[in-house]
Amino acid sequence: MRLPALLPAETVRPQQVHRAMRSAVLSPGKRVRPMLALAAAEMLGGAADDALDLACAVELVHCCSLVLDDLPAMDDAHLRRGRPTLHREFGEDVALLAAFALLNRAYALVAEASQRLRLSRYSPEELLHHLAQAIGTEGLIGGQALDLASGGGSPALADLEYIHSHKTGALFLAAAELGAMAVDARRRDLEAIGAFAKNLGLAFQIEDDLLDVLATSDETGKDAGQDAAKSTFVKLLGVGGARALADELLEFALAAVAPFGRKAEVLRPLVELVRGHGRSGHG
Repeated sequence: MRLPALLPAETVRPQQVHRAMRSAVLSPGKRVRPMLALAAAEMLGGAADDALDLACAVELVHCCSLVLDDLPAMDDAHLRRGRPTLHREFGEDVALLAAFALLNRAYALVAEASQRLRLSRYSPEELLHHLAQAIGTEGLIGGQALDLASGGGSPALADLEYIHSHKTGALFLAAAELGAMAVDARRRDLEAIGAFAKNLGLAFQIEDDLLDVLATSDETGKDAGQDAAKSTFVKLLGVGGARALADELLEFALAAVAPFGRKAEVLRPLVELVRGHGRSGHG
């Protein structure tokens, strides 16, 4: 497993921050985003190993976002991946430092990997820009801000899709595009894998909304009903409507990569993983 080797050892100062970083990243998770990066690289004719460090960088950003999302100022969550949330285990101060350290490590990983790969179509700056755009106000942070501002109201479906295509979908898009860029894919192929990722990411969010209302804390490893006060696809469409929309988005995802023929089969397990995310106990 590559992730442990990319994180500072717990014995190195500041030990408490490093312990928190490792706890946030190495607790059991689905790893959908890094799996997407690796699958994108493989579909486009490269070796998954070429995209490994970029995939890990995306996972570090995701784990950072979970730490911040769980804070009292955000969701005030108690459980994450079957364990106390980072701020409850280490304190808010250490949790914040660990989150920022994970983000910093992610940028460093992209910079190091892009220098090593020596790509002909993409500069190191372009890879860093893709990740930064996915994180900033045009991506994850923008979506989170709009989600908080919605205050649990009933936005139109288009507004809810906009929120979650940024809060969740932007990092799925970055994962797929970085995986493709790692193998020097053609720019038009980036568009196809990007369309796949956007639809997959939004479907994942809908399935996550379903999981919040249909599963227990023991099954999900996080607080059940955590999203009760939020605007969700289930609240807007009902369970049946949310499932139907998720299924439609997954079909759109597969259609986006259909021109790749059998090469696109490497992406199908991700579609099935997302489809089952909100329909089984563990997701």
